[in-house]
Amino acid sequence: MNREELLKALESNNKEEVREAIEALAKFDSPEVIRAMVEVAKRVRSKSILEAVRCSLLSMKSEGLCKEVLKLFEESEPKLFQLAVDVLTKAGNRCLGDIEERLLSSPDPNMRKFALDILAGIETEEALELIGSMIEDEDPNVRNTAVEYLRNFSGFKEKVADLLIKAMDSAKDLYSITTLASTIIYGNVQDERLIEPLRKLANTIEDPMMKHWIYKSLLFLRDSSAVKPALENAIKIGAQPDIEKDIKIFGLEES
Repeated sequence: MNREELLKALESNNKEEVREAIEALAKFDSPEVIRAMVEVAKRVRSKSILEAVRCSLLSMKSEGLCKEVLKLFEESEPKLFQLAVDVLTKAGNRCLGDIEERLLSSPDPNMRKFALDILAGIETEEALELIGSMIEDEDPNVRNTAVEYLRNFSGFKEKVADLLIKAMDSAKDLYSITTLASTIIYGNVQDERLIEPLRKLANTIEDPMMKHWIYKSLLFLRDSSAVKPALENAIKIGAQPDIEKDIKIFGLEES
């Protein structure tokens, strides 16, 4: 069948015929085909159809791909959201403008989080800049997700460290503190510029569990001056073995 016949076949009520048409249309990379595939995904939400649409769209580069795929977020189906995330992530930098306009600027925090999912998978410096713009988002879940995804950008550690320092201003609860610490540690962000802001943060916090995670970050950064207060704090919450293990791992002595 030619392209027009295949596009017509997408309207069939037979899912097998629709799936076969989608697969055959993969070689026709055009705005019309992309638009038709997005519409069929919205109409026929079976697993096999969505997978066929995903595979076909992943190979397409025509103008309008980003805008058409972003329309899937207008639905209320998680499977369509995941399809859009996969395709937009693969499309990379060329979709950043549309992602910023349609998702990052959305009043819905869930849409902003979907944007972060996509940006974290793109892993370019431009994507990092957009994630960085969200570490002061009004929604705490969006803020923490942005901080967490900084660990994906190991190739830009200096910029990541700058953003982590900025994120400390809004790290005032246990979840945000643990997110910050885990990003530093598991993202392997070894930057001595983090030490002084973390010390200041520890001095502004009373909760010993929150302090515990700040001290773990400082020990990871080989700050020997944190050994004594980290041990004293750990005793309060029964976490002395954890801190002692970190001291041993990082070869620290009390200064």
